[in-house]
Amino acid sequence: MTSTTRDTRARHGGPDALDLLGRLTERDLLILATLADHQALTTAQVTDLAFGSLRAAQQRLATLTRLGAVGRFRRTLPAGSEPWKYYLAPVGAALIAAGRGQPPPAPAKVRARAVALAASPRLGHLLGVNGFFTALAAAARASGGTCALTDWWSERRCAAEYGDIVRPDGYGTWTCHGQATGFFLEYDNATETTARAAAKLAQYADLATAEETPVLVLFWLPSPAREAALRPALARAATGAVAVATATPAHGCPAGPVWLVLHATRRRPLDQIPAGLLPPAR
Repeated sequence: MTSTTRDTRARHGGPDALDLLGRLTERDLLILATLADHQALTTAQVTDLAFGSLRAAQQRLATLTRLGAVGRFRRTLPAGSEPWKYYLAPVGAALIAAGRGQPPPAPAKVRARAVALAASPRLGHLLGVNGFFTALAAAARASGGTCALTDWWSERRCAAEYGDIVRPDGYGTWTCHGQATGFFLEYDNATETTARAAAKLAQYADLATAEETPVLVLFWLPSPAREAALRPALARAATGAVAVATATPAHGCPAGPVWLVLHATRRRPLDQIPAGLLPPAR
């Protein structure tokens, strides 16, 4: 540790954003920015986002934790019974805010948000959504540059943009071999009836009308049984302006040939879902 680092910490009683900045890589900044936008990631999700191995991710996350850039929590005992969940710590939050031209959040507010997140009954759903998108990020890295996750919007950002019409769990654009496929994600935990899940398609139809473009809705489902139960309800509720495809983790990575479009019999990769379903105009 340099004398500058020691002096900075002595004056401020903890890590300093300027000192931290000099210790971060571009990959670290990607992790911090992702946590700023998406609240929490597991170690495995950080691995998918940015690393070639779980061990490398664990080692770097341990360093980022020591530096005060990120914090982590578990909700169950004994220790090691569940993966760490990482969130943006106050100094990391200040650094990302500065980079975006925003005022730094008060450290007490950052900590309060972390406690609320750790205690939230929706944490599992949030992590499930984030796991979907980080799996796409991993597929993009493995593609050698032929594919990319060019948009990843959180539920909060979708609500800010479209909340008067529909509230998706996320929005993404998957670009592969020059073809961009924009989609809204419905991450389904089978906690609501099939009729209620299918009724969301009417809201997406309203969005397609408002945006004057067709939209694609992906239902990521917990099991093949849930998929089989939901598809008839979706088929009854679907309209021409809304394309719908379903898949489950049992079928594989969401970038791969796992998606079954309504009324189709063959599963397709995400980039081969019918053309013309481009991102809605923003």
